[in-house]
Amino acid sequence: MRAATAPRVLLCANESAAVEDVRRLLDSARCQVVWHPIGASDPDNADLHLALIDGGKGNGEALRFCRRLRGRLGDAFVPVLYLTGDASPAARLAPFEVGADTYLLRPFAPGELLAQVRAFLRIKEVHDRLSEKTAEVHRINRRLQQAYGQIDAELELARRIQLSFLPQSLPEVAGARFAVHYRLCGRVGGDFYDLFRLDENHVGLYVADAMGHGVPASLLTIFVKKGVRAKEVFGQQYRLVPPGEVLGRLNHDLVEQAMADHPFITMVYVVYNHCEQSLSFARAGHPYPVYVPREGEPRLWQVEGSLLGVFETTFPVQSQRVRAGDKVVLYSDGIDGACFEGRAPGSESLLACAARHRELPIQEFVAALARDLFGQGSQTDDLTLLGLEVLEQ
Repeated sequence: MRAATAPRVLLCANESAAVEDVRRLLDSARCQVVWHPIGASDPDNADLHLALIDGGKGNGEALRFCRRLRGRLGDAFVPVLYLTGDASPAARLAPFEVGADTYLLRPFAPGELLAQVRAFLRIKEVHDRLSEKTAEVHRINRRLQQAYGQIDAELELARRIQLSFLPQSLPEVAGARFAVHYRLCGRVGGDFYDLFRLDENHVGLYVADAMGHGVPASLLTIFVKKGVRAKEVFGQQYRLVPPGEVLGRLNHDLVEQAMADHPFITMVYVVYNHCEQSLSFARAGHPYPVYVPREGEPRLWQVEGSLLGVFETTFPVQSQRVRAGDKVVLYSDGIDGACFEGRAPGSESLLACAARHRELPIQEFVAALARDLFGQGSQTDDLTLLGLEVLEQ
């Protein structure tokens, strides 16, 4: 019963002589007995393990003292054992009504009292251990909440940084109109796009997808943003870098990093000449662009191209002519899970949906694709749709 320190037991009665037998038994059990007269002021209840109150025979003052003691203990768990010499049912019920946990009827056998004391002290010890563990759980929970709060703040900062690298507005170009739908499945993600003027006649645009989600993928999108070198300036002259060369340089930069975990990135890069209504593009493991002609069925523009960041390679360039009323859509692999009117998920559903909404202006067209292919349900992957519509010159 005794561990590091002796259990502290509060012993209360009108007179100490009335409980001298109880004191001797507690001393024999190696308890630290704290004597307190019932008529005195309220006792110090700090670090108590057990309270024994001797009520004599129908002592109303002892019952009132028990009620006050229980009130002072509050939420602290301290068992109260009430000793009574009145065997009537009312007298045996009264201790429970004022906060005692049990009673013991005098006269009692010494072993009976000690058994009660030991049982309560065991319960107290178990309760205290559980309370300590609960307190430790609360401390750990507070630390976790602080850590989660810090992670949440860092994710919010990463989200703002990633969004700051996206175009704040789409360029206005004579003979062309653009629209975008960009939605991540988390706070930050691996999808990224950009659209920018190269000169008076040319616009560069791309969609890239870093494999995975979260902060690591978002860091790779920043690498892409900084690694795309679409224009070289030589004094008063410049050169527009062809799409295959843009992807080749970016691929070289990634391979040169020699990262332990290969940061696979897919990408499609397009240069659009709005004066000639022509475009050239190259892709690196990315979904094929969708061409939606003003007349005829939508189709995929297929061109070879390996993932970025795996090995040194080249990226073939394909050129296409377009005319007023045509649309071109670049998108990420989040479209793979899209379904439209019972068709197979992915490109088949995308082509059917594009055919359904081909007459819409590009902004409404892109919004309709996102709505009909995904509805309002939750996404399991990031999704980007970047659309180009050719207008009359």
